[in-house]
Amino acid sequence: MSGETEKEILGILEDAIQRERAAFKLYSRGRELAEKGELEKVFSMLAEEEQNHEKLLRQVYYDYKKKLGLKVLHPDDEI
Repeated sequence: MSGETEKEILGILEDAIQRERAAFKLYSRGRELAEKGELEKVFSMLAEEEQNHEKLLRQVYYDYKKKLGLKVLHPDDEI
């Protein structure tokens, strides 16, 4: 792969991580607004899923950077 392709892949992963973070915030807000009950549970489940997606994407991002020989920070660091 060319350097531009690798850079684009990293950009896609960074964008995906940001989108998961935004979705988590959205569903968390829905959970706050929902009354106790089924809707609150649905928003909680969705928020948790988004956190899991972000965690997975962060790991893929850092593993890919490491494979490319780029500086790798801790996966919990800000991207």
